[in-house]
Amino acid sequence: MNVRAVGHTGSVMASHPGSDVLIAGGGVAALEGLLALRAQAGQAAVITLLAAESDFVLRASAVVEPFSRGHARRVPLREIVEDHGAHLEVGVLAAVEPERHLAMTADGRELHYDRLLVALGALQADPFPGATVFRASDGDPAFLEVLAQAVAGEHGALAFVVPPGASWALPLYELALLTSMHLAEHGAPPVELSVVTPEKHPLEIFGRRAADEVERLLEQAQISLRTLSRARALEGGRLSLEGGGAVHADRAVSLPTLVGPKLPGLPADGLGFIPVDEHGRVAGLADVFAAGDCTSFPVKQGGIAAQQADAAAAAIAASLGLLTDPPPFRPVLRGLLLTGSSPRYFRAEPGAGREPASVAIDAPAPDARFSGEGISTRSALWWPPSKVAGSHLGFWLGRPRGTGDGELEDRFVRGDDAAADAEWQAALELALLMAENEARFGDWTAALRALDSAQALTGALPAEWAQRRDLWEAELAGTPRSDLAG
Repeated sequence: MNVRAVGHTGSVMASHPGSDVLIAGGGVAALEGLLALRAQAGQAAVITLLAAESDFVLRASAVVEPFSRGHARRVPLREIVEDHGAHLEVGVLAAVEPERHLAMTADGRELHYDRLLVALGALQADPFPGATVFRASDGDPAFLEVLAQAVAGEHGALAFVVPPGASWALPLYELALLTSMHLAEHGAPPVELSVVTPEKHPLEIFGRRAADEVERLLEQAQISLRTLSRARALEGGRLSLEGGGAVHADRAVSLPTLVGPKLPGLPADGLGFIPVDEHGRVAGLADVFAAGDCTSFPVKQGGIAAQQADAAAAAIAASLGLLTDPPPFRPVLRGLLLTGSSPRYFRAEPGAGREPASVAIDAPAPDARFSGEGISTRSALWWPPSKVAGSHLGFWLGRPRGTGDGELEDRFVRGDDAAADAEWQAALELALLMAENEARFGDWTAALRALDSAQALTGALPAEWAQRRDLWEAELAGTPRSDLAG
């Protein structure tokens, strides 16, 4: 059987009988690896996904939940796995015995593999004493409490803190901007908002244009910015900083610091992350690969995790004799910043424009250097404009309901933001109008498809439309919710 590889520059070879590939994880890197490997290897690989949970949760969109602008998207893993001819095992990878090609689960099972892709993600740790940690999971009740208290006038100052160590800063800026809008919409008493970050400029890893745009957005939202600062602790309305100094804050909202899984049987660096080469192969092991936040690459972001998984999938396909010259991991950073109005799209590509930005403070800088200018625009820089810009998973998540697979496409930059805003607003209004018309006739599937298109344009639905989505999904499932009606 001949297999045609999709979405890469490697040459395709004739396949041989299938080989057992075990993918451990249930997040972005694991699913991108599954979709990419199936696209490249066809049915020549027998793929099993070992995941701790039964659902995939798009945590990158969880920032909208506290503001009643939607929910973190949740997809049954079985739906994705079965759609791509794979098998799902629910369990936790506890250890690996590379010599025996065995993966051990926490409940004592032994799973054989010919190739193993570890995509477990990272573990979360509290960044500093007194922090309210936004974990993008379980509804984040601690942050919800802070938000409600601020609306009620119980807090006069909130700080949003980018933690030191391996982390990803973009959601923190989204939280700050969305909080500012939320407080204004609810008529809250004045609250002093600030962002505290170790970066020299906000989101500087995307380049100068993105940093300038974020600074402008923060200024418009009356959010003060303190750069080159690391938080030590929050106590008594005072956020102390390393090296002296402090910021007034009743509560300090932060993202967690990330640490590696330190999986028995696999090498790890001092923080527990797995060292890999440019093809995702784990150091010293021929048949074990890793991708995503569990690896030692310092930028912890869904799009980067997906690109690592693409490289690992290509290398696995090559090791099965299905592909020659698999392309290595070459990071292109894409980011979608939710602002409460029109989103901003950022992109930075490897280049020699400036020194690498310190998004992963205290971690070794990547070999690739992102360009100093970068791209910042209100027009979508990729399509579909999914929050996770993975070649295969991004398309799968952003496609209209009921359509098949494809690949994410980069788009050219538009120079006129005013024109882009007008087109964006017109497209959004059209999508919402179509959704409303379809719902009027009880075609819930078509209505939800139109809402999918609207959310692809804006990143987060307006609160009213997020509520309608809940109502229409309940109608489609045959369990109407009277509490959402009207």
